Amino acid sequence: MKNLKKLITSPAATIVLFVLAAVLLLFSTIGGIRAAFQAISEVYSGQVQMHCIGVTLQERCAGDETPRQVGWRNHIENSADKWNESSLALLGEVKNNVVDHSKFLNGDEEFKPGKAYTEELSVANTGNIEEYVRVTVYKYWVDPDGNKVFLNETDDQGKEIVDEKDKKGISTQGLSPALIKLNLINSDVWLLDNKATTEERIVVYYNSILAPGENTSEKPLCDTLTIDKMVGDKATKTVSEDGKTITVKYDYDGWQFCLEAVVDAVQNHNAKNAIKSVWGRDVNVDAQGVITLVD
Repeated sequence: MKNLKKLITSPAATIVLFVLAAVLLLFSTIGGIRAAFQAISEVYSGQVQMHCIGVTLQERCAGDETPRQVGWRNHIENSADKWNESSLALLGEVKNNVVDHSKFLNGDEEFKPGKAYTEELSVANTGNIEEYVRVTVYKYWVDPDGNKVFLNETDDQGKEIVDEKDKKGISTQGLSPALIKLNLINSDVWLLDNKATTEERIVVYYNSILAPGENTSEKPLCDTLTIDKMVGDKATKTVSEDGKTITVKYDYDGWQFCLEAVVDAVQNHNAKNAIKSVWGRDVNVDAQGVITLVD
């Protein structure tokens, strides 16, 4: 996404890395529930003042035996500012410039709203210093004309909030991002930030230091992805004047749903101040380095 918050660099030379893996799923409801997929991906980078830090977003679908890397950004050791980085597609693998979603569909010929598909997201420390990580998941819809659809958000005084992303979308009372359901698990280690989480955005923090070479695949932050069945069922029937012909039009034919996941990391040194400086979040850190969110 083009409107992530700008990176804030702390006096302690804290850094933040962004790795994005995103997918755009398009489904049509005419003549039954069918799905076609189109992948999009971008990489967001920031100013860096430390070496040898790296972070990777991992995904495991039903057809995967082990998690696969879908996005990473790793500093190249002994270089001034060179990175090994890439961003791939969620929910499928790119083959010959086409995204193959067979592992995600796991035997289904078509995507089925209402069905829970395996979608496990985890993070790996692919650098050589200890770090804390945060994952942000964005959910939104795109209408048949290609317009991004967002919710009307208001501040405490009831005034509508309009930011850069809103200017490139449209406001609607139609499909809600809440219909895109990512089932969060392992809440003992993945802390949901209720202050930052909305219908369109999920923000979670891994509560412990992630050591070099360590990953969270044994405790992913989510396990399934479901699109509410209502999306495929809602239709409008029109009866001809003579009453002999009934036309059925599916209300959300041609609509797309989008899921984007971003992982970013900060060094563990002076963790409380580093997290506040980079992520703007107040936390407590105990003697073992475990963090808790301050409400």
